[in-house]
Amino acid sequence: MKMKQSFFKKLAFFATMLALLMLAACSGGGEKASTGGNNEGNDKEQTFKLRMNSTYTPPIEGSPTYIAQEEFAELVKEKTNGRVEIEIFYSNQLAGQSESLDALARGTFDIQVTTPVAWADRIPEGNWSAMPYAWKSEEHLRHLLRNTEVGELYSEALGDYGVKPLHYYFSASTGFLSKKPITKPEDANGMVIASVGSLLGDYYKAMGAGTANIPFSDYYEALLRGTIDAIAFPYYSLESMKLAEVVDYITIPGGQSPSFGVIVISQLTWDKLPSDLQDSIMEASLEIEEKMIPASRAFTDRGIEYAKEQGLEVVETTDEVYQEFVEIAKETYWAGFADINERSKRMIEVIEENLDYQE
Repeated sequence: MKMKQSFFKKLAFFATMLALLMLAACSGGGEKASTGGNNEGNDKEQTFKLRMNSTYTPPIEGSPTYIAQEEFAELVKEKTNGRVEIEIFYSNQLAGQSESLDALARGTFDIQVTTPVAWADRIPEGNWSAMPYAWKSEEHLRHLLRNTEVGELYSEALGDYGVKPLHYYFSASTGFLSKKPITKPEDANGMVIASVGSLLGDYYKAMGAGTANIPFSDYYEALLRGTIDAIAFPYYSLESMKLAEVVDYITIPGGQSPSFGVIVISQLTWDKLPSDLQDSIMEASLEIEEKMIPASRAFTDRGIEYAKEQGLEVVETTDEVYQEFVEIAKETYWAGFADINERSKRMIEVIEENLDYQE
């Protein structure tokens, strides 16, 4: 009898232990570190590691693209108390410039740094980002983005593709960086100019130039080898991307004052973040956007001064010649953009209504 009681006691003990082990295995525990999570938002300890793909080469400290990427990642970490960390992959390491939109929309990675025109083949409203002579200052551009339908309409277009804008970054003024001087539109005749998007190509072709679609990270090599003769790019890239080594001239003023890009997040990733983290990320985004206004101005001046220091010739166009460039842009780029769809038509109307914006 005692042997039976002992046997049943042991059996009960092992059964209890097995149940406890199974319960522990099912309950899990500890912090998560992923792009996962849920929007029910009760887990205040959950962490997220997001991967950001950048179309640019690593920036120099203090530059607009440095603030837009490095300082943005730091500010997000600070405002979320370390619960969101962003790892940056430069020079299209995670996906090429053309493929990055589809990869982002699928959630292959979480955030992309790009210029909207790079995706214009699938989101044609993005062509507006390369529109020459459509704004005259950082404040003018931010007004269009944040206070008019232009920003709203572009956000809608991105949303249709499954991505959400976080912030826009102002990349200082952009003008021709070239191997031969461009003092007037006719000087571009016979040149090959790097072009992103068909509308920019139409603008250059109207001046007699040929075009080539080349990723930004390959500009140095393409200029070095003579694949292209000129690019329209921020003046400070002469220093940050060492382009002063492969061009001899810059033309001022440029077609965009300033140029700009956008940092967007996959909607799939965004929807997994708790609402408190979403709020913190957007707060960081707007702070960074504001901070870039003086940085963009400063790097316009820095880029032009650097060109002079490196012995490049700075070509200054007259008011009359500048207006010639403007008219060609309106007849080609602006008109073509307005004809794309109803959104782009309205965007042009709003841009024209705000041409005389005063800070």
